[in-house]
Amino acid sequence: MRLSHLYLRAVIFLFISSANLVSEDKFIEVLTPQENRLQTELTLNVVVKADKKSVDAIKIASPLGVIDINLDNSREMQCKNISLRLGENRVVIRSYKNKILVDEKTRDVYVASQLYHQFKYPPQKYSKSYFHNDTNEKSCASCHNMSVNEVKGVAFVDVTKSNCYSCHKNITKEKYAHAPAANWLCTSCHDKKNQSKYFTQEPVNGSCFECHEENQELWSAAKYHHEPLDSGDCSRCHNPHASPYAMFIRKEVNEICLGCHKEQNSRAREKERSGCMGVDESQKCTSCHTPHASNQPFFLKKMVNKVIK
Repeated sequence: MRLSHLYLRAVIFLFISSANLVSEDKFIEVLTPQENRLQTELTLNVVVKADKKSVDAIKIASPLGVIDINLDNSREMQCKNISLRLGENRVVIRSYKNKILVDEKTRDVYVASQLYHQFKYPPQKYSKSYFHNDTNEKSCASCHNMSVNEVKGVAFVDVTKSNCYSCHKNITKEKYAHAPAANWLCTSCHDKKNQSKYFTQEPVNGSCFECHEENQELWSAAKYHHEPLDSGDCSRCHNPHASPYAMFIRKEVNEICLGCHKEQNSRAREKERSGCMGVDESQKCTSCHTPHASNQPFFLKKMVNKVIK
């Protein structure tokens, strides 16, 4: 009886596998992510088109674990938001029928970070890809309202009513959320069109200073400007959506500073010679240095008439 059951399962598997050779997209078609995708966010939307007659379960495997897509048979498209790690991530989307693997699609995704040299320069095969164009949005329109329903400058009373929320909700699930993101005023910053309908201004500080005018005036008047500020790359150190760290910084202060300033890291650790307190867990680089601009060399705060925060 046991052997008969195994034989039947084997026959089913061979039948489905041979069908898959005829049409590799018969079971699932991956709309996003595209192959060899380059991005800077640690979250990823996976969108697949599933043949409901041939597939009754889909699992997504990544370096951080395996997640099920809860199939909704009323929908042609199935989607799931997953978390990634910095660097290379192999995302494997497996489809099943009666608990038998019938199809498998693999996508490599690279999450880059300007803060760390090892993740700053991705391999050549990776390139940015964009989802929000008319063609891709048509595939989602049967389930999602793809229009923008926010009123400029007016926060949602219920953020779940934002048309952006259902697909992108994970980007704000941290302790500290930036006001535009927390209130789902997405087009306050994503208001340019290029390969996507929702590009941000480059350099990004043009968008940042629309709200942070006082900071711009204060920092512009200083004698010395830190390079990320001068290049307009606020998002190098700050996450514009949300972060587990205050002021929306991407990592702990000292980890950010010493990740770029490796020579200063070595000097700081020679505490007896340098006198630097930044190596103590209770002390931060920003206790003595301002990360944006200063009237003193090395962005020191000491003896500055007006402390620049």
